[in-house]
Amino acid sequence: MKSPDWIIRMIIVFALLLFEAVSDARKMKINIVPPVVTAALSLPFIIIAKEPAWPSALIGLGEGAILVFASFATDGQIGIGDGIILGATGLMLGWKNNLLMFFFACIFSAVFAAFKMVIKKADRKSRIPFVPFILSGFLFGIFLMR
Repeated sequence: MKSPDWIIRMIIVFALLLFEAVSDARKMKINIVPPVVTAALSLPFIIIAKEPAWPSALIGLGEGAILVFASFATDGQIGIGDGIILGATGLMLGWKNNLLMFFFACIFSAVFAAFKMVIKKADRKSRIPFVPFILSGFLFGIFLMR
């Protein structure tokens, strides 16, 4: 059985991803406040509950920072907001769970993009919102998370 603090962290991450997925799907933009609030809410879990352990949380934050850097390196082909979201979830989930969620999100978005190209509704330069896939990756991966 999962601990109460684990369940609370998963609810917080789910709420963040659901809110941002809707925003990303509608406007291709994220709001900065929810990830910042999520990051702030992670501190009591990291400091008091020691879950995730602070090195794991910082590496999870670093995963988001890498995506933010990738956004600058690709001239915005990867959204900076996706990196901000991944950093906030990394603080809550720890690096392994965050990476698992991101892995599934990449798989799901690649399948979706390939499907859109096959049915001629998109081409290689088409943009798709990524946060809905992060949410899908979270929901799929939650059963594998520890």
